[in-house]
Amino acid sequence: MRALLIILSLCVTSFLWSQPFAIGERTVTFYDAARDRNVETLVRYPAATAGVDLAVAPGQFPVLVMGHGFVMAPAVYANLWSHFVPKGYIMVLPTTEGGFAPSHGNFGQDLAFLGVAMQDAGGDGASPFFSRVAAATALMGHSMGGGASFLGAAGNGAIQALVNFAPAETNPSAVGAAQTVLVPTLVFAASEDCVTPIPDHQGPMYTATAAACRAFVNILGGGHCYFANDNFNCTFGEFTCGPDLTISRTEQHDVVNDLAGLWLDHFLKGDAAAFPAFSDSVAVSTRVEAQLDCLTTGIAHSVSDDQRLFPVPATDHVQVLGSVPGTLCTVMDAVGKEVISAHVLPVDGIINVAGLPVGTYHLVLRDGKSIRTEPFVVVR
Repeated sequence: MRALLIILSLCVTSFLWSQPFAIGERTVTFYDAARDRNVETLVRYPAATAGVDLAVAPGQFPVLVMGHGFVMAPAVYANLWSHFVPKGYIMVLPTTEGGFAPSHGNFGQDLAFLGVAMQDAGGDGASPFFSRVAAATALMGHSMGGGASFLGAAGNGAIQALVNFAPAETNPSAVGAAQTVLVPTLVFAASEDCVTPIPDHQGPMYTATAAACRAFVNILGGGHCYFANDNFNCTFGEFTCGPDLTISRTEQHDVVNDLAGLWLDHFLKGDAAAFPAFSDSVAVSTRVEAQLDCLTTGIAHSVSDDQRLFPVPATDHVQVLGSVPGTLCTVMDAVGKEVISAHVLPVDGIINVAGLPVGTYHLVLRDGKSIRTEPFVVVR
């Protein structure tokens, strides 16, 4: 009987995540006590009936924190929430740093803070999101917000994925921040983007990222502003450099929805079939040029030149030989999904992997600014 109840519970959860939800709307001001800062936020969430301040639909839903572009209102990203919220995601869009002199650093911290704040809201009995937030969060962003999403994701162990659209270099540097981004990272670019050209912005960010699983998707014929709905501020800026666009805004949205949807379904909802579908799609699609790197990291630095793992293959534990006290470690599976959360490596260097299924893994070790990955295999 207990097994039957578990199966029924899983079926109900799957049903709740798969049905097309209505879109609920709230404006919430979250207070960041550490910075004494109010972060006003638009929240779009799955609801039984569309409307303002209505109840969240039954179920638990992953969180997408989305940063807007320079002088672009969060409302212009309705193309994203109108796709992802009905699929069972909560979308959180801060309205901060919307003026002509934004602080990129503050915006990146706002994105990181909102990821934690929404998780806290899920455990707060007084919150409308109580018991409705899944323990899965991704940071996202477009243009300035895309660069800020790298700032917010840097060294951030509270998120599970990063997805951004034509991210722009920021101050402080998003390229520099990418070096300590370890979560699975999907970067979208557009071949006709003359506002944030790939060689100066998305290319260096992608190259720098430390993520064990990362993908770069260049949408052929697409433009910088097509990642959002039509809006004057972005269109005016793009007009000054004259892009040669050969696809429609709707076609670009379709690419984003298809591929970002698969990435998020895998890394936030645990859909095992979504990652192979993503890999196959970018390999055969004529709409994009893509690069997928998910068994290497490109990290040149090491925690210790003579550091080794033992035993390899492993069964119930793996020991880091020559480990440095205070080293932080995270275990990722073959496609970059975190399976053992970051923690301080024990003095003896032993990590318990008895609970991991048979397969290939990467141990990510961080000591200060140095990062090293060590592959290992679990057998039984």
